[in-house]
Amino acid sequence: MRKTIGSLVICLMLVTTAVCFSTAIHTNITIYVDDDGTADYTNIQDAIDAASDGDTIFVYSGIYYGLLTVNKTVILEGEEKTSTIIDGQELGEDTITVTAPEFHISGFTIRNGPHGFGYNSGLKLENADNSVIEHNIFTDNCWAAEIRTSSHCIFSDNTVIDNTQGGLHIALSPSTQVTDCTFTGNSKQGIVVSKENDHLISSNTFIDCGINIGSQPPPGNTIHCTITDNTVNGKPLVYLENEQGVIVEAAGQVILNQCKGIVIRNCDLSNTSKGVSVYKSSYIFILGNIVTYNFHGIGIGNSFFVTIRNNKVNRNWYNGVAIGSSMLCRLSFNEITENDIGLYLHESTLTMYYLNKIHTNSDCNYYIDPLFLPWTFQIR
Repeated sequence: MRKTIGSLVICLMLVTTAVCFSTAIHTNITIYVDDDGTADYTNIQDAIDAASDGDTIFVYSGIYYGLLTVNKTVILEGEEKTSTIIDGQELGEDTITVTAPEFHISGFTIRNGPHGFGYNSGLKLENADNSVIEHNIFTDNCWAAEIRTSSHCIFSDNTVIDNTQGGLHIALSPSTQVTDCTFTGNSKQGIVVSKENDHLISSNTFIDCGINIGSQPPPGNTIHCTITDNTVNGKPLVYLENEQGVIVEAAGQVILNQCKGIVIRNCDLSNTSKGVSVYKSSYIFILGNIVTYNFHGIGIGNSFFVTIRNNKVNRNWYNGVAIGSSMLCRLSFNEITENDIGLYLHESTLTMYYLNKIHTNSDCNYYIDPLFLPWTFQIR
């Protein structure tokens, strides 16, 4: 009897283990979507809803309308990026919203997303660490894509063209990699980086736009990026970090981060995000450059002993020259005209400007923070 009971217990244990083991295993599958009705689904969202973590959703060429929500770790693969189209119909806040890690999308045109202001996007990652966006076309969205609160993501080999507010917005997402992409137009804003650090931006082509790096890293930190081998309008995008004693000539855009003793001279810094950006730097000389048709002209932040002389700063969409939280800057013999604001001074002391031609700027020629007006000097 004891042997019989023991045998029954062992059998029950084996059966239970087998059932649990079989329940725990999921074999990753490929789900097919085709709008002509010959695949598993005609609608991409239905396929996402039916998928499990690790599955692949393959989408045949066609136009797929509407919004998508992805809350699973899946691979979303289009047959061919110019003919497999996700059209947002200008609906909602974001055409594709992803809230799961290790998401992978490739092979699509993502177009006609929500328009307006803010960071509404064709594709938004939120809390989607280690996701990959590659081999896609983004066009006619408000922003092409936003990577927000998502670390170690990759944005590679994408074409980002003529989105109404900007290309790629990176916010609170450390260690993002942006490589081998082409950014064209996008209202002068190719890539905008807001906060966080350790981004790699390499081997990208910018046409009529560029990179704008915000100056608000996490409290107690400084900005750190690796930005190499990019071009702006066929010329080098020069990014210098912790460099000293460099002369910059023949650049398409210049960004200085924690530098000292840099000379930027005789460059045509036009048709980009910001012609010159200077952050936490000192003894910088910006001499004899043409800075026109940018989103912003020249921006100085948290710096001191910056000399801006003999530059033509014209027809930039917003500020011609903006100086914030800086000291002992000198502006002379510059032509600053036909911008939105000519000279913008904010929380900056002991700044001196003289013998400049500052006129016919559409909003105002001078904006000077009233609190700091006594510490600003104009010499006529």
